[in-house]
Amino acid sequence: MLFNSIEFLFFFLPAVLLGFLLLQRLGHLRPIKFWLVACSLFFYAWWNPVYLLLLLLSAGVNYSLGRVLAKGGKDQGRQWLVLGIAFNLGLLGYFKYGNFFLDSVTQAMHWGFNFEYIVLPLAISFYTFQQITYLVDSRKGLTDSHNLLDYLLFVSFFPQLIAGPIVHHKEILPQFSRLTDRSKNSANITIGLSILVVGLFKKVVVADGFGFFSNGVFTLAAAGSPLATLDALVGVFAYSFQLYFDFSGYSDMAIGLACLFGIKLPVNFFSPFRAQNISDFWRMWHATLARFLRDYVYAPLGGFFCSPGRQRFNLFTTMFIGGVWHGAGWTFIVYGLCHGSYVIIHQLWRVKVSGPLGLVGKKSYNALAQVFTFLVVALTLVVFRADSLATAGRVYSSLFNWNGFQFLPAYEFKIFSNNALELMSGLFGVHGKEGVIFFFLALALAACWLLPSTYQLFRHCDIAIDKPLAGREPIVALQWQDNWRWGLFIGILAIASMVNLTQVSEFLYFQF
Repeated sequence: MLFNSIEFLFFFLPAVLLGFLLLQRLGHLRPIKFWLVACSLFFYAWWNPVYLLLLLLSAGVNYSLGRVLAKGGKDQGRQWLVLGIAFNLGLLGYFKYGNFFLDSVTQAMHWGFNFEYIVLPLAISFYTFQQITYLVDSRKGLTDSHNLLDYLLFVSFFPQLIAGPIVHHKEILPQFSRLTDRSKNSANITIGLSILVVGLFKKVVVADGFGFFSNGVFTLAAAGSPLATLDALVGVFAYSFQLYFDFSGYSDMAIGLACLFGIKLPVNFFSPFRAQNISDFWRMWHATLARFLRDYVYAPLGGFFCSPGRQRFNLFTTMFIGGVWHGAGWTFIVYGLCHGSYVIIHQLWRVKVSGPLGLVGKKSYNALAQVFTFLVVALTLVVFRADSLATAGRVYSSLFNWNGFQFLPAYEFKIFSNNALELMSGLFGVHGKEGVIFFFLALALAACWLLPSTYQLFRHCDIAIDKPLAGREPIVALQWQDNWRWGLFIGILAIASMVNLTQVSEFLYFQF
């Protein structure tokens, strides 16, 4: 069940919220938790009931190990922790990387038979990382007293189950004790629905709209069809904005949905296209993943408390793991290698060049750094999107195949079968078809660079656990207000989103 589906928006969510509000009136906490757990498990089982058993198995094993770790001694705790981490990574490795490993071995050995395809369970990457943090913190004695029901709700709470944010137990478990509080219900529903609509609009109108432009380029590249420079440029930047608004939209919807039930989640997206270096970008793109990698990969490797050479090794390894976490395939390995290298290059640049020359902090330098970071990220996302390195290579090589300010016929045919686009292209004269797409791309870039993020728009409403400092302040300062003007604006976004619900597409991070 997708957040952007009719089943979810008009049936599941109203039923869950209505049941929650009715149980709140009774004033008993346990039935509310049972209700939310049951609804969350139903939400997960909608995709594939068989893998609900895997989620329950994972939760049961980790809860049991967590209790043992919380009570055990230091030596015993270490053994159980290793066992728990091995269990979690074993499940993740089998389901997420099993196909890639078997395919690679088959090709290397020239075997003529195929193994049965392993289906990747939905959200396994997210709930696995979430439970690893729980085990580590249990051994450190950082987990408060809780029961199995609380733990199941922590793991399965549907707003953050599928694609994050990756939450800590200490952030969300204490909030479950306040689920009977009805004092802020009206504000929570108003604010939560507003954020939900903003996120929905980003997904079904903006992200899916750019997906229409980018998919044609990568489909043609995968088929070996020729592409011109203009085609490739549209593919590169349209996919960048597709992924950006897709993940931003999901992150907004997760916060909005949790807010409906009086639960605060950490902010996971901070307008990362305003980042001024690659390290900045990762603190802003997927903040909770970056936090996990920092605390549970980078720090155990030694962090900054070692020699400069070892520091760079730690940084590279951490970023490489972050890249490979996104998927199984040579494209993701290259993606991880690229971002690992970028972080090292940025560190050397800061130490050897920008720091000594006093460039950091100067407006002109920061502006150039922001443009450069955006271009590097956008170009690297070609590898992230492509189905193979060969496809990525064709897109990159097409950037140098200048054919004038026009699309090749094959790409033009793919995207301009849409009557609305055909009509709009008439406004741009001779190069109307090219002009309308680049107008949308420029509009999206302006929105990313100038407008506030959803968190900045609603931060005065206390919508999140954290008060993040990451992210640049917007050029255009706006704040949502509970008045008719904002109500009208949110209503327009809702109508535009409903019109586009006829063709439901998955969030891109669902596949990770």
